[in-house]
Amino acid sequence: MKRFLLLICMATTAASAAAPSDYAQVIPIETSGDSAAWQIDLDASVYAGSVDATLRDVAVFNAAGEAVAMKIQPVEYVDSTTEQRFDVAVLALPRDPGNAVANDLGLIVERDANGRLRRIETQTVTDPQPFPETREWLLDLGDSDRGIDRLELDWSEPDQGVVARFQLSGSKDLQGWQSLNADATVVDLQQDGARIERRSISLPATGLRYLRLRRLDAGVALVGLRVEASRTRRISGIAPLHWVEAETLDHLGELKSNPRMHLYTLPYAIPVSDVRIDLANDNGLAAIDVLSPLDTANAPTRWLPRAHLVAYRLVQNGERIDNDAITLSPGSRLRTLRLDSATALTTPPGLSVGYRPARLVFLAEGRGPFVLAVGSATARHVGTPIDAALASLRMRYGQDWQPSPAQLGVARASAGEQALLAPTPARDWKRWLLWLVLIAAAAVVGGIALSLLRNQSEGGAEDRQQPPEK
Repeated sequence: MKRFLLLICMATTAASAAAPSDYAQVIPIETSGDSAAWQIDLDASVYAGSVDATLRDVAVFNAAGEAVAMKIQPVEYVDSTTEQRFDVAVLALPRDPGNAVANDLGLIVERDANGRLRRIETQTVTDPQPFPETREWLLDLGDSDRGIDRLELDWSEPDQGVVARFQLSGSKDLQGWQSLNADATVVDLQQDGARIERRSISLPATGLRYLRLRRLDAGVALVGLRVEASRTRRISGIAPLHWVEAETLDHLGELKSNPRMHLYTLPYAIPVSDVRIDLANDNGLAAIDVLSPLDTANAPTRWLPRAHLVAYRLVQNGERIDNDAITLSPGSRLRTLRLDSATALTTPPGLSVGYRPARLVFLAEGRGPFVLAVGSATARHVGTPIDAALASLRMRYGQDWQPSPAQLGVARASAGEQALLAPTPARDWKRWLLWLVLIAAAAVVGGIALSLLRNQSEGGAEDRQQPPEK
């Protein structure tokens, strides 16, 4: 009997193993190329479809319908750099004649309406012919506030055999100049199939509009000089916020909104980290507490304070000034929020919430295509030691290695709403069996008692019918 019950339990467990058909919907995962692991940033469709507070009702399956190893983690940006490049206006400065003196030299600078250089010309009294070889250039970065930290040089002639030294200085008004690089070398050499090329000049990050590039050596002239400026920026930090507007509620269960307490709902449960509150009236101010439900019931009775701020909306000289967004204390996914105001607010404030979507990382076990199954009242993914596998991949391919990015396709229904319904509680067969045993035992005991009573009754009757001895 025990063996039979054990087999039934094992069969029930095997039959209840999670599969894509156990979830409300599946979303195709679009991958390109080949990778041992993939990563996906979860979007609104995932949060809208998941009913578990910690996204445990989300799983990845391969083409054979087998669950693959995965984990859900916050989005972390690896430090990286990006380069922004743009062309620079280059104007050649004619070289001073050798026999001219300082008092004989004049410089004419012509700008357009925006201050950009259009023409530079030198004039001398003793010799009106400028020296034909250009050794100095003026660079106009325009009115861009991007700032630069490197110049990339290019020229039409010569094709090779260039070793040139430059001095670089900068100015904001063409009057005062400051040194940015006192001696920079540019090289373009080729010999026996080997080539050494370095055409960049580094400088401290600067936002000065004008740069002066001066040739220091007497080498071959650079004809048709062109300059490109660039700025290298370092990118690091956390994922950007996604903002969702909350909707006001008149009541939540037995709790009703009033001028000092306002209730809000979100279209789906999300991991809210920031809130933005907009008062309805100009030149208004209110001290506000932000609360979230302590439980996930439809009509929560306990609320947890998450933040306090002074909200305001000021208007001065036609300019509107609002309070900044505020960060909440850490917590789980939220569907409802509550604002308590120290002063009465007849019109509910506007409320927007910000959240950072989580990232799902999974191993490419089995054959694709892979699908993401979302939404189940019973199915829960099992934690797997995926970190050890990812660490091995980084040891092999370098610490900067990351799982290849994948994209989510269009969701389609799987089990639908049926998967979100709580199952009917299973009968407790142990309790029923115990009751049956107790009833059977009671019946046996009762039968024995009745038998004893019957035997005693029959024995007494025989004694009364037997005649007395003489």
